[in-house]
Amino acid sequence: MRKIILIIVALIVLASLAGGGFAVYMFVFATKKQEETSASDPNDPPPEAPVKRPAFIPLEPFSVYIVPEGQKPREVMVILHLEVPPDNVPQVNDKMHLLRDRYIRELLRGDPIAVPARFSSKDLFVLRDRLRGPTDEILGKGVVTQVLLLNIITQLK
Repeated sequence: MRKIILIIVALIVLASLAGGGFAVYMFVFATKKQEETSASDPNDPPPEAPVKRPAFIPLEPFSVYIVPEGQKPREVMVILHLEVPPDNVPQVNDKMHLLRDRYIRELLRGDPIAVPARFSSKDLFVLRDRLRGPTDEILGKGVVTQVLLLNIITQLK
């Protein structure tokens, strides 16, 4: 009698292991096969093209005159980059000499920029707006996404 009970218990354990193994197979491996076949369905639209990241073209530092509040006018150097779609980089590089010349003329034109006594790069964001016109004039609208002001270099007193 003992042998029959052991055999029945062993069969129950074996059946539950087989059922568990079958369930794992269905959940893990069968879904992968369905995904592979559905991915190759000819009626599906093609996958979207990856988004192109913008390119950043560094410019040589430019000299800008500012007037800190309550101080005499002084010169600072600004570091600018151009944010450009990757397809427009060759066009920008071809006309860089014209763009740089136009930027210098724009930055030397007019009065020095008024800034607070303790200023930061945010106080010189007006430069980005002033350079937007010459950028569109030389390269055309939409070629450069944005003129970025990265840093200001100033001499300590």
